[in-house]
Amino acid sequence: MQAAAAKYKDKVEARIYYAGKDITYIKKYGPIFKATLIINEKKKIQRISKDIIEKEIEMAVKELEMRGE
Repeated sequence: MQAAAAKYKDKVEARIYYAGKDITYIKKYGPIFKATLIINEKKKIQRISKDIIEKEIEMAVKELEMRGE
């Protein structure tokens, strides 16, 4: 995940929260029951794999570019 996000570090903030391990996400995203990827503090992905992470990060960058950010 870090390698995929590193390509776009100026545009994308990505973090994986692990259920039962991290608790900082609860106020913002509610309870989670398995590892969850959060992109730009907006998009929540619960089915994560290397391919999905790369695809979702690329999609987030494209969405930002389309909005002109």
